[in-house]
Amino acid sequence: MPQRPDRVQRQWRVPAAVPLVVAALVCGALIAVVASSGDDADPTPTTSAPTSTAETSTTSTTEPPIEPVDLGALTIAPLAEDPPARYRIAYDIVENALERQETWTVQRPFESLVVGTRDGALVSGSATSRSDLYTYLTDRDGWYSIQPELHRAAFDQRPLAAMATMIELGLAESAGSGEYAGRACSVYVTGAPLSSASVSPPGDERTEACIDDSGLLLYERWEIGDNVVTERTATSVEIDPDVDPAIFDPGPIVDDAPELDALLGNVAVEADEATLEDLRTDIVVPDGYALISAVFRSSTSDTGTGGAAETVRFYSDGVDLIELAEVTVGGVAELDGGGAVPVEIDGFEDVWFDPDFRASALRARLTETSFVELRGADPSRLVELLETISLR
Repeated sequence: MPQRPDRVQRQWRVPAAVPLVVAALVCGALIAVVASSGDDADPTPTTSAPTSTAETSTTSTTEPPIEPVDLGALTIAPLAEDPPARYRIAYDIVENALERQETWTVQRPFESLVVGTRDGALVSGSATSRSDLYTYLTDRDGWYSIQPELHRAAFDQRPLAAMATMIELGLAESAGSGEYAGRACSVYVTGAPLSSASVSPPGDERTEACIDDSGLLLYERWEIGDNVVTERTATSVEIDPDVDPAIFDPGPIVDDAPELDALLGNVAVEADEATLEDLRTDIVVPDGYALISAVFRSSTSDTGTGGAAETVRFYSDGVDLIELAEVTVGGVAELDGGGAVPVEIDGFEDVWFDPDFRASALRARLTETSFVELRGADPSRLVELLETISLR
């Protein structure tokens, strides 16, 4: 099977090399990390990202914009979304010709449990509770805490607003409809999967996703040329299932994994008052949102130098979550990379938009070595919030 083409590393993610390494671990792959900066890790269920197919589709040769785009001026028709507070989805997955099943149980916005099985045996797992992020270690037959404190629910996806924005940017297009697990869904086509390290319009590399009106991903197919890399098909969907909160802190726990401790080399603690007072930015909190928590994370590069640190403020309104991160790196902060799009936002000279199924990101430079990053499901809301940010 073809391997993913080489791509520019998202250097900005490494300053929280913490989350980036975390994401790699939960995916079941250890990715070399470069020092720069990072967002709240999202492990993706497949090696890089799921992918999809549908009833009808078209291929676009539209190139992504090169000049900065006025993101706030785009006329984006919001795609209807009625996001459930809790859901459970079972998937059949074929990845590089290997079959497995996955079950996602999500309680938004912070808790999730994703388990993968093959022939009835547990082969992968990820969990987020309100106090920890875990990955399943198959060789130890147990769950390992890879980073404490609060995180956005791993694997939980809110793709509709990001997809609407990508359509306006020429990175995706509508391509018909489908039905999976007894639920109707709309088909969209892009290039690389949205949970990958870069985003591109459809071409030789092509991803089809079928998303229902609740914003749930029911089918995804990723192709390179004539070869299918990954295919994911929902087999059952439960909305508002009964969920025991204890499942988000799974066991048995692996207490000692020195090889992972050495790789991660990170710190994550609740941000104290002194840390919050040292932040450089203030934001106008949207109506209905409240500050739930703030977390400080730091890490070193694989050489033990460089490193990075971020302080993340979590604002929640029911199932909706916005993260405001201030990131400082041990060198020049590179905000582009991958498929990020340069955008124009009043008050900032260097801003990049990164669409993602889980949480899109808007990054704006503060200094040569630091930047602010907003993460959330609705890119239009991120623009509005960035415009309210003031420097202390």
